[in-house]
Amino acid sequence: MIEFDGEFELDMPPEELWPYFTDPDVIADCAPGMKELKLNSPSDLEAVMSVKVGSVSPTFDVDVTVVEATEPSTLRMSAVGNSSRNAFETAAHMDLQPTDEGGTLATWHASAEVSGLIASLGQRALGGVTTRLVNNFFDDLQAAAEEGEPAESKLEGAEDAEPVVEVDTDE
Repeated sequence: MIEFDGEFELDMPPEELWPYFTDPDVIADCAPGMKELKLNSPSDLEAVMSVKVGSVSPTFDVDVTVVEATEPSTLRMSAVGNSSRNAFETAAHMDLQPTDEGGTLATWHASAEVSGLIASLGQRALGGVTTRLVNNFFDDLQAAAEEGEPAESKLEGAEDAEPVVEVDTDE
């Protein structure tokens, strides 16, 4: 099990950012390596995404389940991804909390089971890539919000959904 976590401070309050975090079109535009993102239902998405880790650049077919979407503070998702020689299962948890300055502190945690070539690179390489990708996502999402791009909240938690792996948020 590989654990990832981090924080990112954004300049707008959680209520204004929530539609951006839960709009699949915005997510597709802001997520590095995202080639496709299809909304099958408010809690079920399919994606095709490429991730470069060292000399390995797999393209994954990913099934995403929204486990919880509590506006404007909590988003939990599970995802299962497969490529020709790699696979992963992950669960991610993100909390959005208002700051005293009127912004948002986004705290995220993810747990992943990884197999294949990318697993051989180890947590250190995967952790560095994950942190860079997540920070790029937050930067692009904030830019979209500041530019006033339209966003509509379209995600809802699935009834009876459980994460595919447990996320340790007690750090």
